[in-house]
Amino acid sequence: MKLQSPYLKDETAIITGSGNGIGRALAFEVATEGARVFLVDSDGQKLADTLAELHVKGCTAEGAVIDLALAGSAQQVLDQARSAFGPIHMVVHSASPPRREADTWRTVTNEIWDEMYHVNVKSGFDLARLTGQHMIDQSIAGRMLYLTSLHAHTPRNLPHYATSKAAMLMLVKEMAKAWAQHGIRINALTPGAIAAGGFKPAGDLALKIPMQRLGSAQDVAAMGLTLLIDRFSGYVTGTEVVVDGGLSVFNWFDPVQ
Repeated sequence: MKLQSPYLKDETAIITGSGNGIGRALAFEVATEGARVFLVDSDGQKLADTLAELHVKGCTAEGAVIDLALAGSAQQVLDQARSAFGPIHMVVHSASPPRREADTWRTVTNEIWDEMYHVNVKSGFDLARLTGQHMIDQSIAGRMLYLTSLHAHTPRNLPHYATSKAAMLMLVKEMAKAWAQHGIRINALTPGAIAAGGFKPAGDLALKIPMQRLGSAQDVAAMGLTLLIDRFSGYVTGTEVVVDGGLSVFNWFDPVQ
């Protein structure tokens, strides 16, 4: 039997927010499938640690410390990725500012609100538009994956976070419609309660998940990988794939035994 070669061999992926959590897990999944990965994070030490581990595993990886809350950062990401590896075939936008439970509707500042929107939505759009045009110019059937949240649909008590994730979901749909004719696919990956990236669940949250456990970054990354590989998802674009162990279908009635 002929063995399947890595699905992403000779391709290049940009992955933002790849210093920890789901972004980091996706970096390893994509690199393990043969892709060159250009990693972006605002935390230099976490980025360096991720790159070092990828290099130990024999993966081809480079990266840059770039703050996506700053104007012009998306162009900087694309320019440095192309300088490192040439044409870009994939984008994973996982970067997002930290959520702080204290930033409620009463207390969230304009600065925190603007940072959340700039990273998630403005830089998300800029990176998509710039890389999408690059893919069209190069006749590349590219793929993009944007990390959203269950709170794109239901409140989180953090209005800047929830509304920015909802905006990202519509951005995915807009770009999917515009780019399908060019062979470019873009989808949203929606994690549930994931024990990664500093998330600390309170109370009995795991008991409200039908699968009776919190998810891991690896749970999400494995599904994300399938959305980047045409062999598994070549006819999928503009959709949202939820990875939550069933949390979104939880209700307060116990099932009939």
